[in-house]
Amino acid sequence: MRPKEAPRVRGPYQESRGWRLVVFNEKGRHSLHFATESEAQRKKSTLTRKLERAKPRTITNMIDVYLEEKSATGRVLPYVACNERRGITRLLGAMIARDISALTPAMAELLYQQLTMQHTVKAKRPLSAATHRCYLDYAKAFFGWAVKRGYIARSPFAEVRPAGKPSRGKLQLRIEEAQRFIDVALHRFTKEQEPLALAALVALYMGLRANEILKRQVRDLDANGQVLWVDFGKTRNARRHLSVPATLQPYLRQQCAGKSAEHYLFGETTPGRPRWKQALWAEVRRICQQAKVPVVCTHSLRGLYATLAVESGAVAATVAASLGHGSFTMTERHYAAPESVMNARTARVAGILPSTQSADFNNSELLAHLRHLDSDTLTRLISLAQQAGATPNH
Repeated sequence: MRPKEAPRVRGPYQESRGWRLVVFNEKGRHSLHFATESEAQRKKSTLTRKLERAKPRTITNMIDVYLEEKSATGRVLPYVACNERRGITRLLGAMIARDISALTPAMAELLYQQLTMQHTVKAKRPLSAATHRCYLDYAKAFFGWAVKRGYIARSPFAEVRPAGKPSRGKLQLRIEEAQRFIDVALHRFTKEQEPLALAALVALYMGLRANEILKRQVRDLDANGQVLWVDFGKTRNARRHLSVPATLQPYLRQQCAGKSAEHYLFGETTPGRPRWKQALWAEVRRICQQAKVPVVCTHSLRGLYATLAVESGAVAATVAASLGHGSFTMTERHYAAPESVMNARTARVAGILPSTQSADFNNSELLAHLRHLDSDTLTRLISLAQQAGATPNH
């Protein structure tokens, strides 16, 4: 027996005699006909609201409505919506089958406490503070939306306070360690024909996310290996095209040899499916062990790229754009090492301020004094020097 369709309205569809809506409800499927499209759209809006009010307001159903609305208004990408759903579900557990009004503040507090004691599925380690705090943020946003829509009077998570302190940034390799990492990765690619070793180098040299690397196709490598296109990613700022370092170009061209334009650049698990990011993480770990350097994750290589790019003197906005960030704030907070940002700002202030020829206060002393200033003060000095019309010394 064919299952009943879920209550909803489809259309309007244009026909020879006007416009048609198809309504699915508890009585089955039936059609409504209208002379104009505007009439059909008005009726569709009315019926949709009616069906929505009649629909059981379980937390699961409300999450669907919430994420559909965010996706329709362009406030969230499908990738992020999946993460939000997963986080809210992990936090609420069996409660997602209950009515949205059934969750009390006391129950919300208990659910979050239980979440902080849960372990990760794969690594069997306690959830990090950053993870369970993120899931709590998802839940607060969802129930805040439910309050605005009038589904509940007050968010049960309004007074739940996040626990723990999230770590800022990940362990990064030192420059000499990074060089040993590069040597081993090149050996694994050239001698052992391991494409994921080359993918690890792309993370280090270009700062791409793991998913961005593994989903690159042969056609994305352009201009004889000089440009790599990223058409989509975690955020809307992820779309970009990047210059490929000359060091990587011959290896990437080699990796493309004999493959069609639609093949994934770094291999496939099954036809038409890219390699899993866990496989890349395992390769990075293997390279670290063989290079006898601290074991870092793929994302840490992205952080090292940000640190070295900032220290090299690259403009903050340029570093952020190459990482797919909307602003340098995210780059500074989670990727670039704090001392690299401070050193770059110190050098910039010293370059903008007029040089002094005084024997009592030379440039070395100026730099020494600047290094003791906090980040906000350095930023303010840059702004004041620029307003005064100072020009960098060369």
